[in-house]
Amino acid sequence: MRKLGKVKNLIIGIAMLLFTVILLFWPDFGTPMIMMVFGIALFIYGIYSLIYYCRMAIHMVGGKRILYRSILTLDLGVFMLSFYKGSERLILLYLMLLLAASGGIDLVRALQFRKEGAAWKLRALIGVLSILILIIGFIYRKDPHTMVYIFCLGLASTGINRIASVFRKTAVIYIPE
Repeated sequence: MRKLGKVKNLIIGIAMLLFTVILLFWPDFGTPMIMMVFGIALFIYGIYSLIYYCRMAIHMVGGKRILYRSILTLDLGVFMLSFYKGSERLILLYLMLLLAASGGIDLVRALQFRKEGAAWKLRALIGVLSILILIIGFIYRKDPHTMVYIFCLGLASTGINRIASVFRKTAVIYIPE
């Protein structure tokens, strides 16, 4: 990871931890704030990816995949922003679906990493924890504060993981001529 990437991951990790602290102190505003912040973040990332596609990825192999991913991300951001003032139960259901999708993707990626011989145990653990948090959230779905606290656990773990990745030593491989 380059220095600029490390700085970006450090800033994003610290912002995630600060957002977690804000959510823990004001859980009454938790679900609308979660939808607004993540909707804006997905919308901005979708626009960034679309600009990246128009400037560079249009000439790359697999550039259409970047275009499709950017359009999907942009649509997901607009979809989340449209639910900003919606029903709290619908927002919680949507957050639980996102948690289920991320846990499933982590488990599938862990299995793929295992086949490739890469480090897979941490990814599998994160996927299993996401699924367990989903089950606990489904059990306590009637209380929105519990869902906000569960979401804070996931957000804090992601923020800590990003900050830890900044200080992790990266392997450099030189190919002799």
